[in-house]
Amino acid sequence: MIKTLAELIGPKRKKQLLALVPVMLLASLLEMAGLTVVVSVCASIVDAAWLRDSQIILWLREALHIQSETSLTVVMLLALIGLYMFKLPYLAWENYVVAKYVCTTQQEVALRLCGQIIHSPYLYFVRHSTAEFRTLLGQDMVQFSSGLDACMRILMEAPVLLGMGACLLLIDPAMTSFVAAGIVCLMVLTRVILVRPIKKMSQRQRDANLKRWKWLHHITGGIKDIKIGRREDFYEVHFTESEAVYVRADYLRRFWVKLPTLCIECVMVLTVLLYILHLVSGGKQLPDYLPSLSALAWTAVRLLPTFSGINASLTQIGYARASIEAIRLAMEETAARPAPDAQMPQAEADIGQGIVLRHVSYAYEGSPETVLRDVDMEIPAGSSVGIIGPSGAGKTTLLDVLLGLLVPEQGEVLAGGVPIRRCYESFLEKVAYVPQDTFLLDDTIRDNVAMGEEPDQIDDAHVWEALERASLARMIRGLPDGLDTTVGERGIRLSGGERQRLGLARALYRNCPILILDEATSALDQDTEAEILQTIYALKGEKTIVIVSHRSSAIAACDRIYKVEGREVRQIERPPLS
Repeated sequence: MIKTLAELIGPKRKKQLLALVPVMLLASLLEMAGLTVVVSVCASIVDAAWLRDSQIILWLREALHIQSETSLTVVMLLALIGLYMFKLPYLAWENYVVAKYVCTTQQEVALRLCGQIIHSPYLYFVRHSTAEFRTLLGQDMVQFSSGLDACMRILMEAPVLLGMGACLLLIDPAMTSFVAAGIVCLMVLTRVILVRPIKKMSQRQRDANLKRWKWLHHITGGIKDIKIGRREDFYEVHFTESEAVYVRADYLRRFWVKLPTLCIECVMVLTVLLYILHLVSGGKQLPDYLPSLSALAWTAVRLLPTFSGINASLTQIGYARASIEAIRLAMEETAARPAPDAQMPQAEADIGQGIVLRHVSYAYEGSPETVLRDVDMEIPAGSSVGIIGPSGAGKTTLLDVLLGLLVPEQGEVLAGGVPIRRCYESFLEKVAYVPQDTFLLDDTIRDNVAMGEEPDQIDDAHVWEALERASLARMIRGLPDGLDTTVGERGIRLSGGERQRLGLARALYRNCPILILDEATSALDQDTEAEILQTIYALKGEKTIVIVSHRSSAIAACDRIYKVEGREVRQIERPPLS
């Protein structure tokens, strides 16, 4: 667990942690000094002769030229007051520095993981769900922060515990050993008893959280279908079940954290009382032990929260284990791995010579069947190419390979004779893509058209031009807020056709030389589709156009037509209109 945390925080944060060690050691020294002065004051009040017999006190009196015991007691009281006046702001500053370290470290890990996820290959997103990403960057990061904070609390409290324990050993070894033995045995016992259920419940809570997000994603994403199909109860029941498991794991965690604290308090009091009983039954005079008992009482008040904090931190570390391990695995899975040709310089994509697929084959990971087999395909520059085929034939997979999102198992995709993996960044800058299911931001129409641009960089004239070409400008001008109209989450305030046209406007706004449309007109009526296709085909010669559709009418005017069927792609004559 500690090793995993060390791997995640990185070398820079490790150096910062080392710099915090002296800060925490000074805090423990202040606690030890406070205990020493308290014992000295108690001893001087109970027995003034103690001030004359103690070698340390004699040295102090000579160094400060103090003659009377009363003056010495006053000096020690003033020292105790000064110590606490300094200790309070120092410990407050120490807690601030540690809290800042924990939170900024969590932020750094979250940003690094988010960056790695964003830059991961497309196939990574095929294998993982939205619920997993939300859990990783949400609940898991909270648990990571809690686990790191628990480790820091142990580092802060352990020196205090050891230092004050050492002072007590010097004052009264028998009493200290007796009390410490009882507390240590209790802490070891609770660790042994709780380690397995905490580990099990931690994983159970994380799995329940994943299911909560999954069902919530289903509810928000498919609310229209759910309501029409009258399936509200089904989704409510499943969300409730996962929520119940999550909550049960959470309140059990809180119970397990508190239980050892109550036990430690009880054991500490019992051991002190048993020690006093031992002294009384042995004929000892309690006033002779008053300084050490005072020290023990004062230390107990100070160390009870320390014992409780360490025990709670150990419990929290165990509980955070599943989340921290999940973050580590995600970091490893998304870590950048250089491609075999990564050391070769990136070339400029020469799309003036068109795009060519040569002997391309592809099969999804874990699937025994090949989706595409030995595909040869040419897309000349400035031409329009149509791709047709039945649903599930592999049209979208073909486009994903063409776009470089999926890497073929065999063969190459070439731009100007150069594999696109050798010029991928340059190639993507020249491609505008319109998917069948357009992703829309919960934002304004302006920001959806110019997706990814800063507000002060958006050219409204170009936005309107793109909307005009997508046959959407008239509708937008009729809205009270115009371009500032928000479309709602996933464009819920727009019709299916309006969402597709907004996606098309986004592609046209980029004004890229290659335009790829994947069933981009499937939700449009025939008149609107014909109008938009007329606009698109008017760009032939100016742009290279690839249209995927199951409608023959959408690709009828293409220069070349390919049919995807039976895992193969072949060029065909223009099919009859349908």
